[in-house]
Amino acid sequence: MYVVYPDVAGAGTSDDNTLHVQVLDSPSCYRWYLIPSNRTADIPDNSGETWLLHVWIVDDRHASLSELNNTAQEPSEYSAQLTELSWRKKQHPEVRQLYNSHVQHVLSKGTAYSRNSSLWEVVMEVDNSAEQALLVSGRPVMLDNCFVRDTQVLLHQPQFTDRTVSSSVSLKGSATAPVLVKSPVSSGVALLITSTEVLFTQDSFLTTEALIIPDDVLQSCSGEVQGAAFTASSLYVIACNSLCRMAQNGTWERVIVQGVSGGLVGLKARERHSRVGRAQVDDECLAVWTSTQLFVKSSSESSLELTSLPTTQLGASGYSNNTVPILDVSFPSDPEELGVLVQVLTAEGDNKVLPLLYDLSTTVWSLPEFTMQHSSAGNFSLLYLASAMPEALVWDPTNVTYSFSNGTGTLQVLKGNMTSNLVESIQEIIAGPNGDFVIHLTSNKLYYGRVDIENVVELSPGELPEAEVVLFFDVLGRLQLVNYDSTASLATVRLFPLQAEVYSSMYPVTSCPYHRFSHGIDVDGYYIDVGEELKIWAMILYPSGSYNNVEVLVRNGHLLQQNFSSEILPSSLYTTENMTLHFSSNVTFEMLQAENSGSSYGTTGIVTVEVRPKQTLYSCRGSVNMVTSISVGCPPNRHIRVRRPFGTEECSSYQNYIYTLSPDMYDPTYKGEGCQGCAGNSTEVTYDLDNLGCPIDVFYSDHFRPTVDLYDGDKFVREVTEDFFVWEAHGRTGYGYNATMQQAGCACEAQTLAAMLTAGNVSSPGDAWGPQNYQPCSTPCDPQGSLSGQHEVLSSSGVSALKFGSSKGIFVFHLKVLDPECSYCVLQTQFAVRVYGSPRESLDLYVYLAVLAFIVGTVIVLALTYYMYYKLMAGEHEKVLQEWTNK
Repeated sequence: MYVVYPDVAGAGTSDDNTLHVQVLDSPSCYRWYLIPSNRTADIPDNSGETWLLHVWIVDDRHASLSELNNTAQEPSEYSAQLTELSWRKKQHPEVRQLYNSHVQHVLSKGTAYSRNSSLWEVVMEVDNSAEQALLVSGRPVMLDNCFVRDTQVLLHQPQFTDRTVSSSVSLKGSATAPVLVKSPVSSGVALLITSTEVLFTQDSFLTTEALIIPDDVLQSCSGEVQGAAFTASSLYVIACNSLCRMAQNGTWERVIVQGVSGGLVGLKARERHSRVGRAQVDDECLAVWTSTQLFVKSSSESSLELTSLPTTQLGASGYSNNTVPILDVSFPSDPEELGVLVQVLTAEGDNKVLPLLYDLSTTVWSLPEFTMQHSSAGNFSLLYLASAMPEALVWDPTNVTYSFSNGTGTLQVLKGNMTSNLVESIQEIIAGPNGDFVIHLTSNKLYYGRVDIENVVELSPGELPEAEVVLFFDVLGRLQLVNYDSTASLATVRLFPLQAEVYSSMYPVTSCPYHRFSHGIDVDGYYIDVGEELKIWAMILYPSGSYNNVEVLVRNGHLLQQNFSSEILPSSLYTTENMTLHFSSNVTFEMLQAENSGSSYGTTGIVTVEVRPKQTLYSCRGSVNMVTSISVGCPPNRHIRVRRPFGTEECSSYQNYIYTLSPDMYDPTYKGEGCQGCAGNSTEVTYDLDNLGCPIDVFYSDHFRPTVDLYDGDKFVREVTEDFFVWEAHGRTGYGYNATMQQAGCACEAQTLAAMLTAGNVSSPGDAWGPQNYQPCSTPCDPQGSLSGQHEVLSSSGVSALKFGSSKGIFVFHLKVLDPECSYCVLQTQFAVRVYGSPRESLDLYVYLAVLAFIVGTVIVLALTYYMYYKLMAGEHEKVLQEWTNK
């Protein structure tokens, strides 16, 4: 332990600015350095790009300045020699994604060492949808009694292309203090809004440029910016009371907000990237507000929609105001929620500040019990922390009120065993990805806090009081400090040693109530379909004789059945708790039908899960919690395929193949999607080989039941055993079913396609019959109805199958799963069948076989006759020869 204090007269170990720095021996003296060299325009699967990465080894004791601040593009002389020596000792880097995930975001295509450049060249295929966190590791090769430690690296993803604007308006901020706005998909993409200009960066301030908007968009405005927000694909800016949008290709447009009255006050977008549930909710959500109006754009909407505030609910809760002033907006960890901070008036005439929660999927408001007394300043802000529960901070310039799962109150500054209030004005509060946050005062003093801890600790100031500074957390949870120099129009960024500063602030309290906390949570979240289950593990290791455990918080837990089990393994020094979190779908057939029919009863949604140690202190290092989401619903890219017999992969002869359907091949009541009103004419059908694949060959007298498989993308999930039905795409007849309802074991008359079309008054079978109205015939009913009709419901375990009789040729079928217990997805596909070997063809075959048999038999008889004749004549010839010899 080292004590560090200012080198000025009178300073000593008791000085307020004294730091306590812990220095530990480590066998890893070196680190990996990774820099992208270039990225190609080749996108092999439309979701990734090919990157060339340069990797070398750095010793920070002898590194160049550019290597220390991570701006080097090539190794320094010392690093080049160190890398060359390591390569000769068989050192080899491995680059992979840092966090656990079922999604492969980065894939190494090969690594080669370049002796000319003294570095490794790594070719990677990288998912370009978001910033990627990489881990560079190597072999345990020792050089000068030192190893190379594993290194975490962020691969910044440019989000926008450059575009030159000939005539434009320069922008500047409306506030005196600088404001930083960060992209949710890449912490390297940000705006720095100052009182003199707005700087735009896509590489974490290694380079910046002034943000400009074409003057035809702003229409001769002064260019003062009231707010800005990034979504996954756009940048929105409020300037001169107008909402402007920059697309990814760099083009600008003015966004019309319908129904707005008064000036736009602010806008917010999601601050943390949410991968899960992106089929329903993604990072395109945006909230714009005036003093009394809220406009929301979700992923399912193309424009901002006016969202009514819950004035009726507020009135029923004892608040008497007719209009509800909006103070701020923030997005919680739940990707389907939006938090709105409003000012309310009690019946006694007291002003209160109340955070409301709005469910984006159900459009339902909820009112929490937490309220805050309104101050004379009235300038309030709202920030939700990374947590499963909506744990929030609400602050005005001098006070911070918390609403945590363990209570509410005003944050206090912890110093030793004493607490005190904040006494200076707050410039900003930023939240990290692991439930922590930093309070930044206008004097550049910093305070650090964590979720569910009611006190914050003071850190050493990052800069002098007069410096213009803003802060942000990157994806790795590291605190970055951005210093703006207005005279040089320059912004520089450096890493703030957060863990070391927190450790020094807590000294001499250096113990942690646990030794290790780990988990197997997928950062990309999970999907649970009907009947599926999920297991997550977490582990905590804490000193024996003390108490701790893994705490689990679940939001919207009613959507899933939960079972948590723990195994305690005590020892003389430490106790280990291994916890297994088991989640499974607990829906019934009736609940699923209500969901599919559009009932208000919901069985789908987002379940947010958080795991963390029960007991923690600021002296504990590393991430203190982990939040993930479980999307209960249809997983993306889930679909069904009809299994094809082996050997049907190649059938190029069906490319552009045309076959003719005569009028007698059509159903007189239903003509199918492909041939409406063509009953009196023959029609030609072009076989769609790209969508249908090769047809399945079926002999005319065989019964055919398709085998259906469930897939996630190209990954096989399972065979579909639930009920389904088929119909011919072009309205062809000539097929039926081999079993009656009675033979299929029905206790009630089964549904049929014709009956469902009539009852639904629709022409499309896919709309008339599905999971929303399917009733299994195994359920008894009164009256029972007739069981003599054909059973049209197919399944892998059923007795009913397709039969074709004397029909032949191509049948194109639609297939749709009926049973809602199969999946939340609407599972439908197409396949084709070629029926061959009709009775006439079989009769001709028998004739051909008979003629062939006659010919073969004739040849055999002639051969035998010739053989017998030859044998007889040979015997006679030998006899004559013998007689002639005897003479």
